[in-house]
Amino acid sequence: MILAHAVVGVTLGNYFGHFGYYLAGSLIPDVDHLFVLGSQKIFSFKGISNALRFEKDYGLNFKTKYVHSLLGAVVLSAPVFLFDMQSGLAFFASYIIHLLMDWPDIDDKYYLYPLKKKFSGFLPIFSMTEIIFTVIMLLVMLASFKNIV
Repeated sequence: MILAHAVVGVTLGNYFGHFGYYLAGSLIPDVDHLFVLGSQKIFSFKGISNALRFEKDYGLNFKTKYVHSLLGAVVLSAPVFLFDMQSGLAFFASYIIHLLMDWPDIDDKYYLYPLKKKFSGFLPIFSMTEIIFTVIMLLVMLASFKNIV
């Protein structure tokens, strides 16, 4: 789904400005994936794909409570807000949209951390529904380029 997150960031940036902040806010929440993959020494494309799709079989959780939570959104957005309020809003909004886009995924998420409330969706990772959604978002993104010319 990382492609869909990037596409949403690009599209929002094209429509509303603050391009880099929308793109960064839509991608930064997935930095935790890199830490999980690195700690498990999973570096091949096939290994990464399988680990993401079948994370419970691997005993992994890619959406950590620190980054994939409202607390993570606030903490990581705060420095951007201090720099510029509108840029901070763009970053925070795309971060929250990222979390909402992850909600339907079947894996466990702790959006309300430090509370122990767990959220799980119903869609398998890389499901046909996610692929169709990503293609639709790509079309919306392409249309957004007409808006900036």
